[in-house]
Amino acid sequence: MDKINNVAVLIDAENVGAQNAKQIFDEASNYGNIVVKRIFADWSKGSVKGWKEEVNRYSMTAVQQFEVTPRKNTIDIALIIQALVILFEKDVDVFCIAAGDSDYTRLVRELRERNKTVIGLGGRNVNQSFVNAFNEFIYFDAGEEKPAKKKEKGKGGGNAKIPAQQPAAAPAQEEILDNKRKSDLHNIIDRLIDNNGRAFFSQISSEMKQKYSDFIPKNFGCNSFKKMMEKLTPYLKKYSIGTAADGTSMYLYRSANKK
Repeated sequence: MDKINNVAVLIDAENVGAQNAKQIFDEASNYGNIVVKRIFADWSKGSVKGWKEEVNRYSMTAVQQFEVTPRKNTIDIALIIQALVILFEKDVDVFCIAAGDSDYTRLVRELRERNKTVIGLGGRNVNQSFVNAFNEFIYFDAGEEKPAKKKEKGKGGGNAKIPAQQPAAAPAQEEILDNKRKSDLHNIIDRLIDNNGRAFFSQISSEMKQKYSDFIPKNFGCNSFKKMMEKLTPYLKKYSIGTAADGTSMYLYRSANKK
């Protein structure tokens, strides 16, 4: 019988919004049994009041850390200390750290050096070097609601004409891979194809994830690597998709009629 991993969830409430609570615990539960739930903040601040309901809902242990000196990373230090205590005192296999602060990069490296799996969760504006420190990094998909624009009243009173709205311009197509990732993806595929004539999805996934820990299906809105690769086909025009004899393993090969 396979061992079920023990998971610790550590949340920096001062740079992670309460609207992400459900996703944090949904994702963490995918890695095993959650045995530690800690959330860190100066709870006297109004900016974290949204978390108070979520603390009760998910039965978290809220750790109070007063800000002794303004602009000092007291929350970061408290979380790091607790992570190290958990590392040495508890039987935890996976650490899920929800934060957007690159000050935790050294902690992540330390945990991984001790053979722990470390999963990061945060917004898409976090530093890439911080993202790549993790085994996997999952982006939050809960966007913040934008307040509705107020209607402007005409200066001449209620009968003033309101200018007709112009049709909204069509949104530009979103680039889901930057140029560096496109280049690395093509280089990996070409090298794998040179070796065996086929670049299997599992090999591509493994090698790309070593370079980019956020190169995982859920960050592309997909539930499998197969769906993710299909979504990336606009960037892979010189390759074709094939299926191995087992009927399930997928691979890319360089098609003769594609350049």
